[in-house]
Amino acid sequence: MPHFIVMTASAKVSGAARKFGRYAHVAVVEIEAPGVVPAMISERAKGVVRIVHDSGARSVGKTDKSAFAVAKAHAEQMAATLNAGA
Repeated sequence: MPHFIVMTASAKVSGAARKFGRYAHVAVVEIEAPGVVPAMISERAKGVVRIVHDSGARSVGKTDKSAFAVAKAHAEQMAATLNAGA
């Protein structure tokens, strides 16, 4: 039975974007069994079956309207939907 979790990781950005703050990735990951926590967002990580959704690098802001917060809320909703249907 598949199980889906939301993972976050810091992101490296190039150019002038580094001046404007921190960036992070948000991903919905299918894992082999509940309770497994992969070390990284990658299909090569132990316990990861596949990456369902990856938002890419998003700006981490101070409010709930920041790109990172919106992407994380969307990913949590997607994971809950997938877990309910699985």
